[in-house]
Amino acid sequence: MSERAYNFSAGPATLPAEVLEASASGLVDYDNSGVGIAEMSHRGPEFIAVLEEAEARCRSLLSIPDNYEVLFLQGGATQQFSLIPMNLLSGSADYLITGQWAKKAYDSAALISDKVKVVANSSDQNYNYIPEESSWELDSDADYLHVCSNNTIFGTQLKDFPKHNCLIADMSSDIMSRELDVSQFGVIYAGAQKNLGPSGVVLVIIRKDLLEREKATQLPPIFDYSKHAGANSCLNTAPTFGIYMLLQNFRWLDKNGGIAAMEQQNIAKAKLIYDAIDNSNGFYTGTVANAADRSNMNITFTLPTEELTAEFIKAAKEKGMVALKGYRSVGGIRASVYNAMPVAGCQALADLMVEFASRA
Repeated sequence: MSERAYNFSAGPATLPAEVLEASASGLVDYDNSGVGIAEMSHRGPEFIAVLEEAEARCRSLLSIPDNYEVLFLQGGATQQFSLIPMNLLSGSADYLITGQWAKKAYDSAALISDKVKVVANSSDQNYNYIPEESSWELDSDADYLHVCSNNTIFGTQLKDFPKHNCLIADMSSDIMSRELDVSQFGVIYAGAQKNLGPSGVVLVIIRKDLLEREKATQLPPIFDYSKHAGANSCLNTAPTFGIYMLLQNFRWLDKNGGIAAMEQQNIAKAKLIYDAIDNSNGFYTGTVANAADRSNMNITFTLPTEELTAEFIKAAKEKGMVALKGYRSVGGIRASVYNAMPVAGCQALADLMVEFASRA
């Protein structure tokens, strides 16, 4: 394999070389069978073994209680924006809006019910902060409270989660990056393409009692979480190769100390870059208003001019660092440093930041 770049893409994002190599081998010839894993039946014994191991490792890594189902589905997080209200909303629902994807989740639910309410919204400052929980206008009778744990575009992250009888969290961009208590949540869902594997798979962790909730309308089976749970994620043809890559990533996580080790490494990685921002005498400006809200996954900052930003991106590419351009609504630089980004990549970026500021 040629030398790999440090890929700071927000998603689809970098994956460990070990995971890519193992997955590539299985794609060509799975377990010396002469057949690739993507060519095998999703109902055959080979793939069923992959699915079972993937679920077992996922449960172990996240310490998922027995009263939760683990589903590997398709449609990404965006499809869950609609499936959640379709399956769980019969009365009212609360939404915390802290970024573009949280807003899209709310908009999708609002198409299904007119009893969807915004409890707090940080759009007044272009989502550069997380509203204080004390300011949230919660409805104690709401069927659920929906939050987005990490805002990929704007670089903010919920560091603590509120107590709620049915807390639903979109964790697409920080799942398995830090320890959490799954029993705090009714539903956790995450598109795989940032911290778990390739695009095309979504992980859904759902408390079993929620599968029995009475639905406002009868659903086609493909939109019904209970039907997917009853079919062990194989109601339709499962995304077999994507799930196989998830399994390889789960194995890699186990081999490298699990989520506790990842969390400590992620904190250290983010600190390297945030220190370079904070010690630049204002040359770099973090886009998040409150340091306490800064994401450990997506680090966003600006330079004094657009010209310097373009020069910085060019200098980074020459040093083997790619995909650093910020999202258009924020601008500047965005460094996404998911689990698979090595410490060396963050150190290389921090070193460049110091060097670039000193000569600009």
